Amino acid sequence: MTRCGPLCPVFIMSTLLFMMSCGSDNKIPPSLSHDDVMIELMEIAHRSVSDPAMRFAALEPVIARSRNAGETDWLGALLGEILATHPNDPYGTYYLMAMAEGVRESGSEELALDYLRRLLKNYPDLEIRDQSLHLLAMGEIANKTTDPREAIAMRLEMQRHYSDRIDPGRNLFALAGEYRKTGEWEAMYQAYENYLKYPDTKIPGVLDAESRVRSDLSFHKSNKSWTMENLDDLVATVKYAIRTQDAGLLTRYQADNFFLMNWSQETSDSFTHIPMTLGSFLKSSIRYRSDLESFSNDREAFLWTAGWSWKIPTWYLYFRRIDYPANPEINGRWEWAGIYFGERL
Repeated sequence: MTRCGPLCPVFIMSTLLFMMSCGSDNKIPPSLSHDDVMIELMEIAHRSVSDPAMRFAALEPVIARSRNAGETDWLGALLGEILATHPNDPYGTYYLMAMAEGVRESGSEELALDYLRRLLKNYPDLEIRDQSLHLLAMGEIANKTTDPREAIAMRLEMQRHYSDRIDPGRNLFALAGEYRKTGEWEAMYQAYENYLKYPDTKIPGVLDAESRVRSDLSFHKSNKSWTMENLDDLVATVKYAIRTQDAGLLTRYQADNFFLMNWSQETSDSFTHIPMTLGSFLKSSIRYRSDLESFSNDREAFLWTAGWSWKIPTWYLYFRRIDYPANPEINGRWEWAGIYFGERL
């Protein structure tokens, strides 16, 4: 790995100052043509045929000035010409990164990704201000590519070689999501298992990520005997257990990760999964509506019931369709997942 910070040793800067007497380059765009320093730096860059470090020291401020002036198209053409003339330039990593950023600003995301792929394949890593350009490129590709297998390859490489410079838990969570897209279920669950080794990880936009993962893993390892093919049959069975006060039948069809909570709680709250024997609440006075609630849909269903307890008389039994593509025979079946206490908010 080449390190470039500080980028310009004293002898390079001395040489740059000596060469500042050179003439201008007519290829500079009009918006920058009156910048004397820019003209001198361009001349140095073109003259540094056999010295990549000197060329880089001149081009870095050229890149910054061009971006500030909005001359990203010209800059891309310049850096492309540099790489065509010097295909083995060890600073090609930096130039391709700059080219990728330029075309991304103009909306060419796929071209930007191509530059990053070329950067990883053909040029050594560079450390710029304590940042690995290879790592930055891998992260961009993993986040932006439409090919989940490419994203998997990038995230595995990041995990293997840069785990001390990334949030490994967040990377593993994202890796599991990519495995889901490719249908590699065992790899997905293994990635989730590894994610749980980083309990302090926060997943942006998924506040209960850890709870969801634990629930998914628990379901994956369970016998799934409480599930039913048909929602109507499952609801009818639970109604029958209530009507006949059959505690054993009622318990049999509770999901493995059954929850009990009010409407303002989240399932990530550990208090929602405290075991409770529902059979002890069974009595002849319990009532339930014949139809599911109107806010039910093809993935979730709610049954109003009342009379379980004088403290909280109304309980909504909650049923949901199972999302488990790892097994087509189970995927899409229904489970009695939990109970919401009190009237719906």
